[in-house]
Amino acid sequence: MKYHFAYRKGWLGNPCGLVLFKNRYHLFFQCNPESSKFGPLHWGHAVSDDLVFWEELPVALSPEMPYESGYGCRSGSAVEADGKLWLFYNSVSRDNSETVSAAWSEDGISFTRYENNPVVRPPFEGANIKFRDPFVFRYGGSYMMAVGAGSSGIAKVLLYKSADLLNWEYMGELFSDTKYGSVIESPGIFEVDGRWVFMIQSEKHMPTKVLFADGDFDGKRFIFNDETEPFFPVDTGDEFLNPVTFEDKDGRRILMSWLFSTKMSGSSSISCPRELFFDLADRLVMLPVHEVRDFCANESRFVSYDDGRLNIRFEGRTLFSKAYASLPELTVLEDVGTVELFIDGGRENISMFIC
Repeated sequence: MKYHFAYRKGWLGNPCGLVLFKNRYHLFFQCNPESSKFGPLHWGHAVSDDLVFWEELPVALSPEMPYESGYGCRSGSAVEADGKLWLFYNSVSRDNSETVSAAWSEDGISFTRYENNPVVRPPFEGANIKFRDPFVFRYGGSYMMAVGAGSSGIAKVLLYKSADLLNWEYMGELFSDTKYGSVIESPGIFEVDGRWVFMIQSEKHMPTKVLFADGDFDGKRFIFNDETEPFFPVDTGDEFLNPVTFEDKDGRRILMSWLFSTKMSGSSSISCPRELFFDLADRLVMLPVHEVRDFCANESRFVSYDDGRLNIRFEGRTLFSKAYASLPELTVLEDVGTVELFIDGGRENISMFIC
């Protein structure tokens, strides 16, 4: 692929950390370097100077400890603090117990696990406990961690607080609702243009899995602007999953996600980096970062507007079709096997494999 990161060695999963460290962009991702199929999960690692072209580095984390002896080192997040690069990840033991563990690096390449891992365990007990995808962020003078969870079939996001990234205090449930399934994955709480955004991945399509809400965060609660239907999609493609975000040195909130296709025997890549912002109509939108836009166009051989419908087609088959009163403004990034379509300034986006 030309403009997307695609793992060359084995199975590629979702991104699990995106951060600026020592003036380079670091992307961490789920992988199985031993096989082209899903297996014991590692943290792959790539770096970039421009968010477009990526250089693979040695695997950052391999499952080596008893608390990782099950599925391995699953998703999480990365954060820079006090000159170190910290990784927080979902560690899964052989009995499927899910916890949060930590590792750090001073050079951004070699990582050391905290000797007293795991740093966080689920606050409840019982069968079918789910506890995953820690997202660590700064708030005031402290660090916060949002963890996707599930208990008794109820999807939740839990909140923790720390002064040193190693000792975490449980702050309670930030969100809980059976409407979104039995677990929430890939939670994120961050600021966009000075406003707070809450991101989740639902177990159910509503109408998509990745959803956003805007509101206010006070360090303990997220107050939704719309309490009735707080969450809404920005990318409505079925192959857009498990996004991660970070704030770069210019204050941009940048997002990258997993593009995963069940139609192509599990083929996958990482999406192009996108900037989240609020447009003049006060809508949360998403467009490729300016570093990528030189490779975009306003049309595509796969995209057409016919009889009031916007269509994505491949070899005579319709992969996507939706009614629009007129041809919307389009920004298109084509790559080998993929199309990322940004509609009306990023108000709606369609990401998919073409096959």
